[in-house]
Amino acid sequence: MRNYGITSLCGWLLISCSWFCLWVLSYYFIMEPELAILLFPFALRLGIVLHTPKRYWLAVYGAEWWLMVSLAILLDQPQWLSVIAASLISVPITWFAQKYYYGSQWRRLCVMGTVIFSTALLNVLVFSSQILSLQMPSLQMMGAQDAVLITAPLYTLWMVFLVSVTGGLMLVPSCYLIWSYLFQKSWIPLTVNLVSKPIELRSRHVVIYVVLFALSIAAQVGLPEELRRFAPFCLAIPIILLAFRYGWQGALLGTLLNSVALIAARSGVSNMEITDLLLSLSAQSLTGILLGMGIQRQRELNQKLRHELNRNHNLSRQLVKAEESVRRDIARELHDEIGQNITAIRTQASILKRVENTPMGESCASTIESLSLNIYDTTKGLLTQLRPKTLDDLGLEEAIHQLVRELECEANGISTTIIWNEPTDVDLDLSDATSVTLYRICQEALNNMVKYAQATEARITVTFEQDVYLTVKDNGVGFKPEETLRGFGLRGMKERVQALGGEFTLSSDSGTQQPGTALHVVLPKL
Repeated sequence: MRNYGITSLCGWLLISCSWFCLWVLSYYFIMEPELAILLFPFALRLGIVLHTPKRYWLAVYGAEWWLMVSLAILLDQPQWLSVIAASLISVPITWFAQKYYYGSQWRRLCVMGTVIFSTALLNVLVFSSQILSLQMPSLQMMGAQDAVLITAPLYTLWMVFLVSVTGGLMLVPSCYLIWSYLFQKSWIPLTVNLVSKPIELRSRHVVIYVVLFALSIAAQVGLPEELRRFAPFCLAIPIILLAFRYGWQGALLGTLLNSVALIAARSGVSNMEITDLLLSLSAQSLTGILLGMGIQRQRELNQKLRHELNRNHNLSRQLVKAEESVRRDIARELHDEIGQNITAIRTQASILKRVENTPMGESCASTIESLSLNIYDTTKGLLTQLRPKTLDDLGLEEAIHQLVRELECEANGISTTIIWNEPTDVDLDLSDATSVTLYRICQEALNNMVKYAQATEARITVTFEQDVYLTVKDNGVGFKPEETLRGFGLRGMKERVQALGGEFTLSSDSGTQQPGTALHVVLPKL
């Protein structure tokens, strides 16, 4: 109870001071004490109530009511019963709105907008009932020539709505930002490490935005009278920049600073100009918040998409690693089991050939030995396709040299050059998936080159930097672009590279004076 009393008293004092200062600022701008209450003070109370537990509402509304009564007595304004009634009637709206004021900031902003426009309409209803009660006798005696008397009440109601919406759009989201920063952000405990951490001040951004707002204020003050009505549009530039950089929070900050510039430059003007300025502030606030929300939403979607892409890349890498692991296990089993069995069959066939003296027995033994050799050669080819043994025994560079010899590139008239750019001061440690992928790309490219390219020169370049760069070029006949990924080999290479988070580029020139094919691959070292 004691803590509740102290908190309520401190809140009452703070809200009273803030409410009165905002009323003075609003009165300085509008020059009507009653409408000045609806501009910033009402918006402040609405923003505080939405973010305050209900047990402290008495302190919030109490501060507003005693200030309104005090100002009514001081300024001799008995008609201020309308603003007091509007404040009282707004309690059910805020009570109902707070039940749905939770969740994401988009939901909260929607609730804020609903409450702002609802309270603005409520203020219009309260003031319209007051105007009707005061002018009912005059309206009964009014003739057609006195229709102009209706204009003033309609203009007053329009100003009530405009002032309520403008103040709400500016201050209610500001209260949300302050509340979110103070109570929803995880604060780091004050320790020696935090104290010793240097403060990073983004001076360049601060200077840019200060210059922009200085130019905006100069435009408000220095433009000639015939261009003065277009000066508020200059204030949209900082709002757009802040919205693009910081989302709707930056747009709201830009709107607040713009309001300071407008109020400072436009005090003591006519009612029509005040209406234009309020419309400008409302339009800027609403446009800036919506623009910032759209930009922020787009960034969140991009971040979510980037997260999903990284997740898919990780899953693809795991699949590739699992595939290579299965291939390696199967190749080991085939080599150990079938190889030993074939060796045993050949041994038995040799024994049978020496023991069996009949021609039929020798022929069967020779056939068995020949078939076992065919099975051995076929199994060896399958083992090479499943898992290149030379890659495990010799490493990637020597495996590529061995691949060139196995495909008999020189015998087919292809002069092959291998350029290996490996850093000498850094230990090269490639993952198994990357090494196997580079080997298989070279295998598929050289195989296509020998079969279809009719090339005489080929160059394989492997460069190791932050990523691994592989380039395979030849001077063959090339191919048509529509046939690029028709085969399973090229398409499989591209899918494998993309699964590892790399880039695959294949270009070919056919029918020109310098035909040829170039394959470029960029792979992370993983």
